[in-house]
Amino acid sequence: MSVQTASAPAATAPPGRPARRQPLFDNAKFAAVALVVCAHTWMPLLAEDRTIAAAVLTIAAFSMPVFITLCGWFARPGPGRPQVDGARLISQLVVPYLVFQVLYNLVGMVLEKRLAPIALLEPRWLTWFLLSLLVWRLSVPLWTALRHPLAVAVLVSAGSGAMAAFPEELALGRTLGFLPWFVLGLVLRPDHLALLRRPAVRRGAPLALAAVFAAVWLAAPKLLNPGWVEYTQSAAELHVGYPVWVGVRLALAALSLVAGAAFLALLPEGRTRWTALGGASLYVYLLHGLPLKLVQASGIYHARTLHHWYTALPLLGACALTLAVLLATPAAVRFFGPLVQPRLDGLLLRPRSAEPVHPDGQP
Repeated sequence: MSVQTASAPAATAPPGRPARRQPLFDNAKFAAVALVVCAHTWMPLLAEDRTIAAAVLTIAAFSMPVFITLCGWFARPGPGRPQVDGARLISQLVVPYLVFQVLYNLVGMVLEKRLAPIALLEPRWLTWFLLSLLVWRLSVPLWTALRHPLAVAVLVSAGSGAMAAFPEELALGRTLGFLPWFVLGLVLRPDHLALLRRPAVRRGAPLALAAVFAAVWLAAPKLLNPGWVEYTQSAAELHVGYPVWVGVRLALAALSLVAGAAFLALLPEGRTRWTALGGASLYVYLLHGLPLKLVQASGIYHARTLHHWYTALPLLGACALTLAVLLATPAAVRFFGPLVQPRLDGLLLRPRSAEPVHPDGQP
């Protein structure tokens, strides 16, 4: 698929050659997934300090939505590209999901020191994203057929909160909760993104992020349940009335939209030292959960030093960013490639392209 940046047409390529990658999107993918790692690293300290809580909740509120919106952007149908590519979904989502679902369940049994059956349709830890993305990608023909797909997706997401509880199967809470962000990526156009590259918008982006952080800081004591920003619990599970649940979710969505737009506006459009790491964003996402679980099991979060925002945020943040960079290096991609991108040429009717392709659709 030919991809366009926010300000210029996508580079054309000679026949038979793939279109040139656009640095802005790789910059956005790596920056977003690196912030996801930071949020997950800080999350165990959510209730320790109000500033830590505000930082965790602010980043969690927009980093995953941005990442999912980018997935929707690259899932848009285009000339010569089917709306649903079965071979690609099997190789990029289904098989990696099964591999990591089994892996995370086995690691969980070891850490919890108990045996438990492996339920393949009940995602463990980070695998929910692959299963949800599979559902979203399969539903693309539905959204492209609707006149107002984003409005319908918002209604579906809002209506899900009326359920007594979200079942574990298919990560239903997150699948429905994050659905509008995926559909947002489907309906966005280059001229929409071009607005974020305007000088006035870029100058105002830091103020917008600061305002979102201030709003979250004020509301932090009421949002300490991660279910609010992780989209894992219905109104009944959060012990609030349905109108309150809808109101809070809509407010958080508005803050997420403002913060996500400001985040994208601040990113460089050209190549940087970390642009190439964006192509391995899925490696970072799927693999960072294992070391984090081991660190949590070690008891390091009980250290008194980590109970203050001025030590916990920079120390753990530096470790998280280092981990994100290491997992995106070419050496890590080669080593973990059989897990994240297993080759299935002998099992699929259509051979895989020689160019590695990631679940967001961009090579």
